[in-house]
Amino acid sequence: MSSVSPQPQTSDPLAPNVEDLYLESYAFTTAAAIVGSVDRKIFVLLRDGRNLFGILRTFDQFANLVLQDTFERIYLQEDGEAPARFGEIYRGVFMVRGENVVMMGELDIDREDDHLEKSLQIPFEQAEHELKVQHQNRIQSEKTKTKKLFNKGLINDFYKTDMY
Repeated sequence: MSSVSPQPQTSDPLAPNVEDLYLESYAFTTAAAIVGSVDRKIFVLLRDGRNLFGILRTFDQFANLVLQDTFERIYLQEDGEAPARFGEIYRGVFMVRGENVVMMGELDIDREDDHLEKSLQIPFEQAEHELKVQHQNRIQSEKTKTKKLFNKGLINDFYKTDMY
């Protein structure tokens, strides 16, 4: 039978204390940090630029998410003659692969739509079309930028899939 010897006591005030090593003292930086948002309304920004709003029902160790009563919303910024606009569509149950999540956060359900009062709602299809044109323009300008930088011996880390 082996015996575990006790840790030597040190007089160093900076030495770790066993009581400080319990889980409740850790700030989770893994998928476990999401557990407090289960059954609450959350916002999710995806790598392709989509904004999802829904109730988080479950997740796994890879931060794959299952959202219920999900809405997708497209925001279009004010540009010259057009005011700020948004389009929204109901998506129902939505599964999100964790690697596509850029950012997520819990919403204050009493204030979540306050910012929309300053924007004009347009049909989702119109917002989707305008956003697609914006993305195509950005991709073209990034290609031009990449070529210019490459000629100077530099690189540009832009990927078409990262449109957030």
